[in-house]
Amino acid sequence: MPDEKQKPPINRGELISIAFELGFIIALPVVIFGLGGKWLDAKMGTAPMFTLIGILTAIVSTSVWIYRKFKSYFKQ
Repeated sequence: MPDEKQKPPINRGELISIAFELGFIIALPVVIFGLGGKWLDAKMGTAPMFTLIGILTAIVSTSVWIYRKFKSYFKQ
């Protein structure tokens, strides 16, 4: 369709930036919530309860963060 807006192609620099950002978005919550849960388990003697809660929280927060960050790339 001639009147349809087309996005310009993403260049190599943008792809590298997106890759690093995605890695950061995945790693940061896992480290913070996973290690935070492990620390709480060590302090309270409840292993592995808080570690598992931390990992599940990291998965949910990472999913939401990725969705919000990249939803503009997936719009048609």
